[in-house]
Amino acid sequence: MNRDLSRLLRPSSVALIGGGAWGAQIIKQTKRMGFAGEIHVVNPKLGSVEGIQAVASVKDLPSAPDAVFVGVNRQATVSVVGELARMGAGGAVCFASGFAEARAEDAMAEDLQAQLVAAAGGMPILGPNCYGFINALDGALLWPDQHGCSRVETGVAILTQSSNIAINLTMQ
Repeated sequence: MNRDLSRLLRPSSVALIGGGAWGAQIIKQTKRMGFAGEIHVVNPKLGSVEGIQAVASVKDLPSAPDAVFVGVNRQATVSVVGELARMGAGGAVCFASGFAEARAEDAMAEDLQAQLVAAAGGMPILGPNCYGFINALDGALLWPDQHGCSRVETGVAILTQSSNIAINLTMQ
């Protein structure tokens, strides 16, 4: 199956599902990078996150977002990813942990990952247990923490599994 990552990695619209300190950082860092596209927040309990008015559910989004940071618990992640895939979202970052990487501690973890993959269908996902991505060329990111990147016209990519390595490399 050919999964086109362009909407996910070069989005014209992004959405945050969730809230809390991590969610607030997603919005702060997206604005800080100068993202020019639409930014949406889905959270049934919060009125707004960093000045962005929240909607109560994925169904309340005005259109299918290109890139989504899913910042909810692992059980909710599976259903949210399914909703996003059905509505035609471009892709998602799955922040929650406790999937196949936790199989040594949790007998249900591998099955939960299979459910996540099935829910995504043809929609690309980064994760689970993923910090996100930063695209400094296009000013697009879903990243819940500080980083040392700024907009660039040309450059190279840093691909790493470790958010700690990414933060350290970009802060140098």
